[in-house]
Amino acid sequence: MNERGLDLIDQKILYELDLNSSQSFLDLATKVDIPNETVAFRVKRLQKNGYIKNFITTVNVSNLNSFYYKFFFKFQKTIPKIEKDITNYLRAYHGIAYLARLEGRYDCTFLVLAEGIADLYAFLVPFKEKFGEYILEQEILTMTSVHRFNFRFFYENGKLLHSHYPEELKKPDIDDLDYAIITTLAKNSRASLREIAKINKVHPNVVKYRIQKLKKAEILGSSVLDIDFKKFGVEQYQVDFTLKNQSFVKKIIDAVSLLPETTFATVTLGKYDLVVEFAVKNKEALKRILDRIKIEFSDTIISQDIFEMEEYTVNWFPYSLNKKDKEISPPKKTVL
Repeated sequence: MNERGLDLIDQKILYELDLNSSQSFLDLATKVDIPNETVAFRVKRLQKNGYIKNFITTVNVSNLNSFYYKFFFKFQKTIPKIEKDITNYLRAYHGIAYLARLEGRYDCTFLVLAEGIADLYAFLVPFKEKFGEYILEQEILTMTSVHRFNFRFFYENGKLLHSHYPEELKKPDIDDLDYAIITTLAKNSRASLREIAKINKVHPNVVKYRIQKLKKAEILGSSVLDIDFKKFGVEQYQVDFTLKNQSFVKKIIDAVSLLPETTFATVTLGKYDLVVEFAVKNKEALKRILDRIKIEFSDTIISQDIFEMEEYTVNWFPYSLNKKDKEISPPKKTVL
């Protein structure tokens, strides 16, 4: 058992769930070689003790004709109540796919899912009307491709699963039911066919067919875990690189993907060229990693900004289909 109270079975369960968080307890029991009932008990205990925050599904939003736009804000003249109001506003906004507190040059970062500039204005104008006096500095990046690496830091024997969501935009041929399924699975990858069917008043076989279609279209991605990193005794850092030569981006991503501490790498347009996220024991461990990266890519890395992170929200597809609730319109839908 490690210092966090997790034995080898717990670690393997977490590893397998991050590879596929929608799998049945029976399938999971076969992989970890313990009874089905024991697996169910252990997973529920991991949830109760806060290691697992949620079971989520990644979504390739470029195949929904959309991009994530990454915001950075530095605030001024704030008090704890104002900071809480800003955080609550962002958490409640139906277009925020990710929200985290930062320690460093900026105070927070978040992702807005949008089809275009109009959607960004729909968020930014009312936000600035409400909190503009507290914004000292802002930066907006367009995320052109996202690379997710499965969590390997809590299981030493884990193998790499590299999920890549590219930048090519495609207009989807899907309807409201498809969007409802995407929205549900993004929040809960373990939602059953029966549950989704009941909510949408269709037969479970219809839901099953639609999910298969969405996976074939590479809209629905991997079913993964949303975890509390602090419970595992690790710190989250985001390192934003400015590069001399964009052609080295792939080589850097390939290099960092081999590190079990790497969780994400994102190619961006804007102030930074590449954003990499790490889960490490401490800042000294991060420094050792960055020293190796800088030595290997000294000819192309111009600068780097380092931020310590604390995640608040993770939802790859945060849209609501209730028009009264939406603050960003989802991509135009086609009825099949």
